[in-house]
Amino acid sequence: MLAVRIDHFGSPSELLIQELPIPNLAADEVLVEVYAAGINPSDVKNVAGTMQHTTLPRTPGRDFAGIVVEGPKNLVGAEVWGTGGDIGFTRDGTHAQYIALPRDAVAPKPSSLSMDEAGAIGVTYVTAWLCLNAAQLVAGETVLVIGATGGVGSAAMQIAKWQGARVLGTIRREGDRTLAQKSGADQVINLADQKLSAAVLAATDGQGASVIIDTVGGPMVEPCLKSLAPRGRLTEISSPAKERRVCFDLIDFYHRESRLLGVDSRALDARACAEILGALTPGFESGVLHPPVAGICRHSLQNAIAAYEQVLNRSVTGKVMLAPNFIEERATNGIH
Repeated sequence: MLAVRIDHFGSPSELLIQELPIPNLAADEVLVEVYAAGINPSDVKNVAGTMQHTTLPRTPGRDFAGIVVEGPKNLVGAEVWGTGGDIGFTRDGTHAQYIALPRDAVAPKPSSLSMDEAGAIGVTYVTAWLCLNAAQLVAGETVLVIGATGGVGSAAMQIAKWQGARVLGTIRREGDRTLAQKSGADQVINLADQKLSAAVLAATDGQGASVIIDTVGGPMVEPCLKSLAPRGRLTEISSPAKERRVCFDLIDFYHRESRLLGVDSRALDARACAEILGALTPGFESGVLHPPVAGICRHSLQNAIAAYEQVLNRSVTGKVMLAPNFIEERATNGIH
């Protein structure tokens, strides 16, 4: 089979496209033929060596959708999807034609999603779910999402709406307003011409947001804390590489009994993520949840370096995908 490989950390141009043996299965594993695998920013960081605990050599890639081709008879032929904080870091990942995983690390793919759609959204929806779960969102509360048009932001707004929340979302370009609204924002705040805390207080009758999902971090942390309602919860999932430290008014923080929560999707292995994807499936099947509307840019495995560079440089709109099943050499690989 063909696979993307990291044998040393560096730039995407140093990735290898190699022919490897198809994985041998342990007793509790299944072999999945990968039809679609998203490239996430964390995958690009993994290539660069900025993600902890990665062992080399390694096939990267966290998200996937595909078909079980080996394993228990009741699973062979099943369309599945998955993701995991171990996949691509401590076990070989999804940027290959085949991946071996524990049988309970794959979830049935929602019939409402195409392979491309299912393979594009694992990390983002799992992360959004974890944020709202950590914040213990209650129906009727107001959720503010920083970065409404990003993958996690879009997913968080949809899930929050599904759970009965009112949703505010931030943008920085007026041209993104419609996209944010399509992703579930009841009200959109353009940070290019509005101060966050003033806009949130105006939108909530002076109360502030009960829950804030901050997908940016760094300089956004203090404005987010100022936008919280009393006893409000702020979740953080990211940080600019050069601005790891933040400052805020500690007295105001404890007087308002604010909560600051860190969320790391990499702490969950593929088994735990499969459970979350199973919980999200009814939302996709009912149409309440849907893939991001920005579109998909698909590449073959042979073009993986260019695909990784697109993610690194943010040079395309939409999700960058690898389609390992659709390659010219597939007929010679032995499994169909």
